[in-house]
Amino acid sequence: MLKKRLVFLSFLLIGVLALAACAPAPADDGSAARIAELEAALAEAQASGESSEDLDALKAELEALTGELADAAAESACTYSTYRMGWIMDWADAGNMVDTVFGTISPNNYTFWADSYPEEAATFDGLLADAYRNTDLESRAAQWQEAEKILVEDLAAVIPLYHYDRTTLVNTDFEQIWPPFGSPRIADWSSKSGATTIRFRSETAIPTLDIQEATDTTSHFILAQLIDHPYKFNADGTISPLSATGFEVSEDGLTYTVFLREDAFWSDGVPVTAQHFVDGVTRLLDPALANEYGYVMDALVGYDEFTSGESETLDSVKVVDDYTFQFTLKEPRSYFDSLLAFFTFDPVRMDVVEANPDTWTQPGVFVSNGAYVLVERNPGENLVLEKNEFFWDAENVTIERIESPVIDEDATALAAFEAGELDVTMDLPGEDMSRVAEFPEFVRLPRPGTWYLGVNTTAEHTSNLTFRKALASAIDKRTILDNVQNQPWRMDAYGVIPPEIFGYQGDGVGYVYDPEGAVAMLEEYMAEAGIEDAGDIVVELWYNKGNEDVLDAVSAMWEETLGLDVRIVTIEWASYLDILDECNN
Repeated sequence: MLKKRLVFLSFLLIGVLALAACAPAPADDGSAARIAELEAALAEAQASGESSEDLDALKAELEALTGELADAAAESACTYSTYRMGWIMDWADAGNMVDTVFGTISPNNYTFWADSYPEEAATFDGLLADAYRNTDLESRAAQWQEAEKILVEDLAAVIPLYHYDRTTLVNTDFEQIWPPFGSPRIADWSSKSGATTIRFRSETAIPTLDIQEATDTTSHFILAQLIDHPYKFNADGTISPLSATGFEVSEDGLTYTVFLREDAFWSDGVPVTAQHFVDGVTRLLDPALANEYGYVMDALVGYDEFTSGESETLDSVKVVDDYTFQFTLKEPRSYFDSLLAFFTFDPVRMDVVEANPDTWTQPGVFVSNGAYVLVERNPGENLVLEKNEFFWDAENVTIERIESPVIDEDATALAAFEAGELDVTMDLPGEDMSRVAEFPEFVRLPRPGTWYLGVNTTAEHTSNLTFRKALASAIDKRTILDNVQNQPWRMDAYGVIPPEIFGYQGDGVGYVYDPEGAVAMLEEYMAEAGIEDAGDIVVELWYNKGNEDVLDAVSAMWEETLGLDVRIVTIEWASYLDILDECNN
């Protein structure tokens, strides 16, 4: 199924690029109208169960048209100086931040620093390779710290602003468990009053329920209720068995053997077997699907050959017997057990996928090995899950129904919560935070991650290291947290490794707020570049909608402290990712 976010691109492109003072993409109203028609026709065809041939024809035309617009956008849109992004960590290892987000081959890195600084990139890659093989925590942390320093200090390619926490409102009737990594499992929650339904806000339409295609947190929250990983993250960040009962690692640290429950069934009554997990990993890494997270499995023997299409099989992941599977690594990776609690080891029923290639993620067709089944899905409106009676632990699942309405505006969601129409809502409006923080329903918990600005090291002005250092030194992060976000408990960030993760350096790395130093560095750059007026320096600051308050504050600081001409570009999240991805190709 097409990623929903691709379809939005043509609607937003012209206005967005005009704001950025770039050449507008050659899209026209006819193209936008045709895309809208195709999307509507595709949704109607899928709902009515039309033939695969008709669906394929609609998809082909839609993919071709959106592809042309994306290509055109890439040619004219990659003019940003800085872009906003954030990363919530998936497991407790600094590499999930330093490498997964900012590595030299990471698809999540839009700074292009490795292309601009090949010598530093080689040093960085050497540090990563050593850290991944290192099982001594102290020296391993030092290697991650040195790599982090290259990113945020030596090259100033990344400007961290603050570290995440989890702030949300939860009806006090519910006993809740929030792991620091991944999504909460509502099957682990309960109601004090015996309520059997929970209403959990979705911030945006669910992009996909394809188990191996999904990469976003919105989709993964729903999938976490439908699909059980081999393990799960506990509230303290440790892992414990879920669909597995245990695992063993060979003495050389290369071979993992995972033992599965023998009492687990899919929602159609079919036993959950090792083959389903092997199929899940194989499908995830299939070059035809090319999941963006696939590279976290790159330690598997044969990974490169399989993902490049050179080999048709991935022999390092295999079935031992019906309830045991095994995988082999090229070299030891001390964090790899954590991946058993991550979606890259999720199972899939290939018989269902192959029999229903266009509808297998729809209610009535989708099969679950988790605590819930999908019973209703209205794109952009709501989604409903109900208890899976075939679930191995069904007798201990007390919340029998999850209703997830789509409410994209934080203020609207807060009003719905206060009116008793929601039980859980996250992403609270900053202007209400001081008031909301006093609510008995207010919950604040660790959520390792970092909110940051990436700097385009190939763009005019930001290609200069001294200028990038000036930008980093001109941001008063503490003021933003205290007076703009109204969340004084949050920690301002100077490195990308968050405080809950081994290797955190605090303000011992990166750049603290130093307006006088920032001005001096700007003047040094201007003298070198032959620029007389700082107002002649245009900085394009790009971000997705919903982050206006913080980025308006950053823009004002750069303008007031440095005198720059800062031009704001706001883009819907879906299209924002598309444009950045195209720039990174």
